[in-house]
Amino acid sequence: MDVNEQPRGSAPETTGQPVRSLQEMLDQLAVHNDAYMRLVPDGIYGERTLEAVMIFQREEKLPVTGVVNDQTWNAIVAAYERMEFLYGAPPPLSVLPDGTYTCCQGERSAPMFIVRGMFSALEQVTTNFSPCAGSDVNDGGTYENLRTVQRLSGLPVTGTLDRSTWACLCQLYHALVTRG
Repeated sequence: MDVNEQPRGSAPETTGQPVRSLQEMLDQLAVHNDAYMRLVPDGIYGERTLEAVMIFQREEKLPVTGVVNDQTWNAIVAAYERMEFLYGAPPPLSVLPDGTYTCCQGERSAPMFIVRGMFSALEQVTTNFSPCAGSDVNDGGTYENLRTVQRLSGLPVTGTLDRSTWACLCQLYHALVTRG
């Protein structure tokens, strides 16, 4: 894999899935190592990607060229695989009871404590959510925040905690809180 060097008779590969894969690996490495640089995988080998590659090369004692030749690519893949082995992808959080679970407005349910905690964290990083008191009842700010998640996700806006709403809330939480 060489995303910068030009093969005979073709243009350099500076966009597309190989670049996006490179960016995704470098970004995930940066999550667990502050020496590396976070990236938004956009599939374009621009200045930030070049800088991230050069930082990786420097940290791994490779020639600092910014060129992703076989040596650099293999080192990135190896580092990424080590990181995945050590940290792995977190398992999905299953907190809702099995079956067709719902918690409608005014109802009590233990998972509402977790939902409120997630909204509390989301409130710190976005203005879309309002504070909600800590109880196990789907009411007030929690009910309104569930409606906001549903509206943002294109779900029916009911304010009910169900599996679809939970899945969208988890994606939102992951995107805005855990990934920074």
